Amino acid sequence: MAEKMAKNQSKVAIITDGGCDRTSAEAREFGFDLIPIPLAFTDGSPSSSDDFGVRDFWEALLSDYESVPKTSQPTKFSYEQKLQEAADAGYESALIITISTGLSSTYDVAVMAAEQAPIPARVLDSRIVTWPMVILCKAAIKGAEAGLDLEDLLVYVDAVRDTMSLLMVFDTLEYLVRGGRAGRTAGLLASALDIKPICTFESDGVIDSVKKTRGRKKAFQTIPRLIAERYKDTEDLRYAMLFADDTAPAEELHEKIKEADLPGKFLGMNQIGIVVGIYCGPGTVASLHWRDLDPRDYITDKS
Repeated sequence: MAEKMAKNQSKVAIITDGGCDRTSAEAREFGFDLIPIPLAFTDGSPSSSDDFGVRDFWEALLSDYESVPKTSQPTKFSYEQKLQEAADAGYESALIITISTGLSSTYDVAVMAAEQAPIPARVLDSRIVTWPMVILCKAAIKGAEAGLDLEDLLVYVDAVRDTMSLLMVFDTLEYLVRGGRAGRTAGLLASALDIKPICTFESDGVIDSVKKTRGRKKAFQTIPRLIAERYKDTEDLRYAMLFADDTAPAEELHEKIKEADLPGKFLGMNQIGIVVGIYCGPGTVASLHWRDLDPRDYITDKS
């Protein structure tokens, strides 16, 4: 296959965007392709999520929030170009997984491009952001390599998404509010009272609070209980921890999860990058849980 496209062992190209907080090079190592999120600095100079290193970003954010570039959305042309590359590389179809429609209109742009694609293409609203999008892309590759056609694959990846629980604790909601991504949490901005709401992405892809707690310690004690309530007796559970500028809060939360003796196989810690970091701010920590569903259960008889 052409070097422009990532390789997997199926005939389905998996494409996502920079909302997953990974670079194009990192995505290719996993076997899927990525369209970077455009960025614009305050002086008007353009950039993209591929050009801004994680360490440089957090240093910039901590020193001067106003100097940090703002995000935009990929163009329809960027999707058209990537879909053409997929066709040229020999892929017979494509699945596009986009950042949540609750945060961006990228989904609508991708749908317009898919309608004119040279190969059959479908678009899935991830209804989430950052590392969970990587998990969905990996699931898509797993499903495609198991023999799912495009329609079955769409159902399978959506089912994996429905099993996901991303529980986030922000050090402050200020960055979400300033960036216009606070969703239904804007009214909870009360740092003087040390309120630490546990937030998640609801089924419509909008950020909302699950529970309000007083202080980070209380939030970390509450999250394991929420996980236990949802995933009791779940044998195929997987989980990962996410952190912003500092691993310490994620390590602390992980210890609370282990102490609770919850089910699930731990798959490591992953750093939040620029696309999400602009809006969550330093000190953010999250736990991500999902079920490792068997794609063979989603193959339908087409005869």
